[in-house]
Amino acid sequence: MSAVLYGVLAAFFNGLLVGSLYGLMALGLTLIYRVTKIPNFAFAEYITYGAYAAVAASFVIDPVNSAALLVAGILFATSAGAVIALASDELVFKPLWRRGSEVLQLLVASIGVGLVLRYSLLGAAALTGGKYLEVRFPVTYQTVFSVGGLASITTAHLLAITSMVLFAIVLHLLFTRTRLGKAMRATASNPTLAQITGINVILVRRITWLMAGALASFAGFTYSYYNPVNPESGWITLLWIFSAAIMGGFTFYGVLLSGLLLGIAENVVGFLANYYLGIGSEYNPVIALVTLVTVLMVRPEGLIRMESLVVARRV
Repeated sequence: MSAVLYGVLAAFFNGLLVGSLYGLMALGLTLIYRVTKIPNFAFAEYITYGAYAAVAASFVIDPVNSAALLVAGILFATSAGAVIALASDELVFKPLWRRGSEVLQLLVASIGVGLVLRYSLLGAAALTGGKYLEVRFPVTYQTVFSVGGLASITTAHLLAITSMVLFAIVLHLLFTRTRLGKAMRATASNPTLAQITGINVILVRRITWLMAGALASFAGFTYSYYNPVNPESGWITLLWIFSAAIMGGFTFYGVLLSGLLLGIAENVVGFLANYYLGIGSEYNPVIALVTLVTVLMVRPEGLIRMESLVVARRV
């Protein structure tokens, strides 16, 4: 097998992993947007805090016990993300929503929340003398399958891909097959009418933010298992997260597909551009933007229409 084919295969495998991370990250953002209509830029920081919280688990669990540390890392991450996301809504977004703020105002507010969270983490890392400026989950991933020693499938692939698919299925079933999902859809459509019909809109919001924060932080844990993270890691991935959500039409299965498409396109096209044209990886964000624009030109509603996944049935 030629070097180019090995390189393309390695890029494809890496694209599967990166794309699964994009899709996993975008699921929580999609959940928030579906219910509250907030394009939440602070979502990136929930991911970062989840990664740091997962690493913090190694302070209380012996790193030698990998299985226990993995479980503790997930619990630490999801708990931290859920609390931070809920606090964001209770302290900022919900008061603005009650005052009748429009989507643009909520978007700007989310940027402010994100800046506060990011620079709080940067400040805390600086107080340690930079020791925790860059962290990585202490359990390293293992190779499961390899082609020529260059292209590999690892336990990080299995974790990211399995988690993304599982969460997408669970969220879709939640929205289309449960009373809570019906309440979420009603709240998203018309909060006032939903409240009049007896739905506890505030409780629905709280559950939504808790779930979305936990999803974001689980993605942060998964990212820290694969790659070192720093206080700006979530912010750096925000372009791909929003691209995956928009391309997927803010549907859970659509986000899954668009995340994979972005990850594979970015890595395979990036490798070929570097190999044949000498273009560096710093231009890879252009690939994501071109992919996004191309998909939206062909299907402005995204890969999957939101309406096509809403099942009209009594729950």
